[in-house]
Amino acid sequence: MLAKIAARNNNFIIYSAICLIGFGLYFKSLFFGFTYLDDNELVLNNLRFLQNPWYVFSAFFEDVFHTSFNSASYYRPLLTISFIPEAILTGANSFLYHAANMLIHIGAACLAFKIFLKLNYSKTISIILGIIFLVHPTLAQAVSWIPGRNDSLLGFFIFASFILFLNFIEKKGIKFLVWHSIFFAFAIFTKETALVFPVLCLAYLWAKELLSKNIIIRLSACWLVAILIWFILRYIGLNGQGAISAQEAAFSVIKNMPASIQLLGKAFMPFNLSVLPIMQDTTFVYGFFSATIMALLAGLEIKNRQKPNDNLRMMLFGALWFALFLLPAFIKAPSSNPADFIEHRLYVPIIGLFIIIAQSRIIKFIEINYRNWLLYSGVIIIIGFLTINFLHQNNFKNKMSFWQNAADNSPHSPLAQKNLGAMHYLEGNYYLSEKYSKKALEINPYETMAHNNLGLVYARAGRFEDAEKEYLKELSFNYSYDGGHYNLGLLYYRMGYVDEAKKEWEKTLEINSDYKDARIMLDSLNKK
Repeated sequence: MLAKIAARNNNFIIYSAICLIGFGLYFKSLFFGFTYLDDNELVLNNLRFLQNPWYVFSAFFEDVFHTSFNSASYYRPLLTISFIPEAILTGANSFLYHAANMLIHIGAACLAFKIFLKLNYSKTISIILGIIFLVHPTLAQAVSWIPGRNDSLLGFFIFASFILFLNFIEKKGIKFLVWHSIFFAFAIFTKETALVFPVLCLAYLWAKELLSKNIIIRLSACWLVAILIWFILRYIGLNGQGAISAQEAAFSVIKNMPASIQLLGKAFMPFNLSVLPIMQDTTFVYGFFSATIMALLAGLEIKNRQKPNDNLRMMLFGALWFALFLLPAFIKAPSSNPADFIEHRLYVPIIGLFIIIAQSRIIKFIEINYRNWLLYSGVIIIIGFLTINFLHQNNFKNKMSFWQNAADNSPHSPLAQKNLGAMHYLEGNYYLSEKYSKKALEINPYETMAHNNLGLVYARAGRFEDAEKEYLKELSFNYSYDGGHYNLGLLYYRMGYVDEAKKEWEKTLEINSDYKDARIMLDSLNKK
């Protein structure tokens, strides 16, 4: 009894240390603003939804962007619901959104530490891996970028569900099975990536040679109930549509699979970080080096394997954890833009890499024979990662910092160049806005909203004919862009073409009946 009390107190100290380190590392992110990558759509433009407490229920019947005219067909209701308390309390003030992100990440790091303990790794290894997870630079985006919460929230629910799964296997208590199922349901309602989780649970049972008909039936029944409820509500919420077809998904996975090497490299050597990385502008060097190291660890294990093969099986389980949770990151809808591979997509998959490392023969040998070396090496890695993370966070400070980093590190991304131009426009730097908008169009002549942004610059400068040409170019291939029609209407109004302006604003409302400014302008015309 006394030993259990001492162990609990010891773990409490470790959890407290994780909380303190996490708070100290991410404290400055509390004062960051919005980046205008998704957070403007998910939060700022939808405060009228989020500030209504009853939207907790409506969120289960809409896509994550809350609007039918600009739907990305992503069904993630718990992400939406997670923004509601902050929206009610502080509206467009970013402080509480960032505070919530930080708390979720710290909680997930505590659960990661618990997972390593539950997998019977030593307390030293569990602490080192738990803190590395906490401070890992590639996961900074999940904390410092408000929409990054999608992956940290997913991680929190997956980690909790896995711990409860382990408790169920160990203790056979029905309460653990029920709570495991509840957290699994939370995970799939946060992000569809969680659908791979049952496969990993079965893989764990295989690795530990615990497969039994009774366990599989009970687990499968719970998973099927959760997935069925999710499927029905998702079908209703998205009107039976998805973001991408199965054929397109398979093609995009094959096309984007090389990015897995780059992400693997960033997991071990996070030295070339970017807020919006694309494959073309990211090196493979670190990835090939990391893949070689992992292959050597696996080869050593295969060469010296003994029966039972529990160690090798668990390494395979770790590899499967990494691969399956990373796989959805390569599913991209068809686009003329190069696909981005945002680094915090490693949030859940990276646990699989930690499992492989903890199971490796080399780590176990060092722990037994050179325990202090292991400890010192862990401290050095933690300090190094913490430093990189602390500096990298500055790129999420505000919209200008974010898009400047995106444009600098992804020079072949038209999205990065275009949005940096848009941020300069908002800041009143019209020369730079024109420069980066043109740069985006040099990369991709059909980059959506780039011509519109140029039109805004020219209209402000009084170059009405040039502005009209840009707006018309935009609408020639992006006809359903409500903002383009609205801006063209404003231009015609300023030029004295009232009838043409009225037609454009009517088109705006046909596309998006919620476009408030267009309705105001039409109402003012009708009153004259």
